[in-house]
Amino acid sequence: MAYHANLPAPTFDLETWASNYEGPLLPLRLAHVATHCPPLSQQSLDLAITAAKRGKDVLLYNRLYEIAEKLGVSGLEQKDEEWMQRQEEGNKRELARLEGELRGYKNNLIRESIRMGQEDLAMHLLLTGGPLPDPQNPQSATGAGYNAAYQAFGKMRDYCTTPSHVASMTLRLIHTALLQAVATQQTGGAPHLHLNAALANANRLRSVGIKEEEMVRITPIMHVSGGLAHLGAGSYPEAAVAFLSTPFEYASQGVVQGTNATRAIASGNDVAIYGGLCALATMTRDTLNDTVLAGPFRAFLELEPHLRKAISLYTTAKYQACLDTLRRYYSDWSLDVFLGAQASPTAKESHLDRLILRIREKSITAYLSSFAQVSLASLASTFPPLSSDPQAMEDEILSMIEAGMLDARLDVVKGLVIAPQKEARKSAHAAAAAAAEEVERTLLLRLHRVNVTLAGLEIPKAKTGNWSGTGGEGMRLGNGGFP
Repeated sequence: MAYHANLPAPTFDLETWASNYEGPLLPLRLAHVATHCPPLSQQSLDLAITAAKRGKDVLLYNRLYEIAEKLGVSGLEQKDEEWMQRQEEGNKRELARLEGELRGYKNNLIRESIRMGQEDLAMHLLLTGGPLPDPQNPQSATGAGYNAAYQAFGKMRDYCTTPSHVASMTLRLIHTALLQAVATQQTGGAPHLHLNAALANANRLRSVGIKEEEMVRITPIMHVSGGLAHLGAGSYPEAAVAFLSTPFEYASQGVVQGTNATRAIASGNDVAIYGGLCALATMTRDTLNDTVLAGPFRAFLELEPHLRKAISLYTTAKYQACLDTLRRYYSDWSLDVFLGAQASPTAKESHLDRLILRIREKSITAYLSSFAQVSLASLASTFPPLSSDPQAMEDEILSMIEAGMLDARLDVVKGLVIAPQKEARKSAHAAAAAAAEEVERTLLLRLHRVNVTLAGLEIPKAKTGNWSGTGGEGMRLGNGGFP
């Protein structure tokens, strides 16, 4: 599959979908929809501009109009220059006030006040998008934009006095790192540095030392954040494990340590889609039955019944129906800012494309395992080729064989995919011979042990307990060598 920039309209209502999210990531989600779905470009940009205007990020507001101009979208409301100027001046005044207060707190040497002042400054930088880089100084880019907010949150570490403070700071760092990754990817950059930072902070949550009742609420966010980082890096098996480990309480837990992850990062429906697709692409049929369909993750799948149905179809060997279901919701999932992102800056496919391609390859391999030979025409009718090229099915099977995913031969002349011949008689003889050799080896070892014992060559085991020292004082080993 190729990375699509012109998707058809999805099955969901855009306004209802957008109402599930809030925070700085919402306009970026809507910008992704506008870029990849022409039928919804104007509506999504309208919603994105409205959401941006409710916030403080003037740079993001201006960038949305640049996207509209690039896409040729007309009919948007006129850019509010007065609001931009007023908001920018207010942001500068607020930044100066917060920096002045922080200097005062540092002069007073009150750690808690410094921590809170640092957090207020970092939140301001996050909501305003941070300062602009200096065109004359390329090094200033590391401290501009969302990078400034991430660095400001990181400075809170020296002033945290309780494990709860450390946990709150770490959650802020995770949220900011994921926001950095999305913003970087949408501007054509590589997000891996920010994804690694999000993953490192998610792993750090395991050892912050907070109380058990607080850890119960933080654990779901830790798993979801780690899963998103693995997904963005293309580590789909690790992403599947992380999402499947997420307790269902995540879907309704609300605000935790000042962050509502279900609205700011990923909703419960998103977790169901991410986890279900990653599991379907990387796990065996037995694991899907035991861990996904019959495990705790099934509660998430109830939020997305069509994905649960697709997994059930795969486990019952109804591969064509499974792929048809995935294809039906392809547009919906491609409009997600994490699934629909390019797998790498140079890749021609998205993460969703790669996941569905893996599911397709698994399905073809499982289907062929039941036959000695299958014609390419029959295979093409069950698994429609990804392109209209007459050689598409043949090329796909050949690439799977060359990659080692399919143990078969391709007869191009007859148009057959032939499974390797397995001689059951020869395999049974080899297994019997191996078992006989193992039995003979075991008997020889036992006979050797008997001969060693009869010859008096066996070394006795060291005795444990009491023993007498040379000075007439008894020493008890059980007491660690002390009388």
